[in-house]
Amino acid sequence: MSTSSNNTHTGLAGSLPVRIVRHLTEATLAVIIASYAIIICAQVFFRFVLNDSLVWSEELVRYGLLWGVMVGSGVASDRGAHVALNPLGGVLKSGWPAAALAWASGVLVMIFCAIVIYAGLDYINRLWFVTSPAAQIPMRYVFAALPIGSLLIIFFTLVHLISGTFVRKETDTPEQLS
Repeated sequence: MSTSSNNTHTGLAGSLPVRIVRHLTEATLAVIIASYAIIICAQVFFRFVLNDSLVWSEELVRYGLLWGVMVGSGVASDRGAHVALNPLGGVLKSGWPAAALAWASGVLVMIFCAIVIYAGLDYINRLWFVTSPAAQIPMRYVFAALPIGSLLIIFFTLVHLISGTFVRKETDTPEQLS
């Protein structure tokens, strides 16, 4: 199994369609984070300078955080940056046992995400006509973050499994810290 850094992807992981999805996902995440940072600054300005509160800002930031977490999970999945327990990492460093462990881990992640997609779509169907209290945003758009983020995780996990670049970043060991 080959290792990859954040910027060097090989095989399918480095193909043009995957790079386009990767860049669109990262750009979307940047816009989401910038948006709720601007909304929070506007809320602070309105509350403490103009002595008037924006009634919709907290709600919009909360929904933006949900989208940020779910889209950011797709980015983290692409970069191999999710928190992972790897008790067999020291024993299975390379070869087919390490590849089998990576595939088993990836398949379990994709099964979990498929469950989240199913539950998210069910939740969207139940909330189809419900709107948020302050901003009147249809809740189906808010909770669409669940299946979309899970699809991104499945996409990047599958891409890296097929490419052989499905590796988790190693954390500092006690020996490295001393």
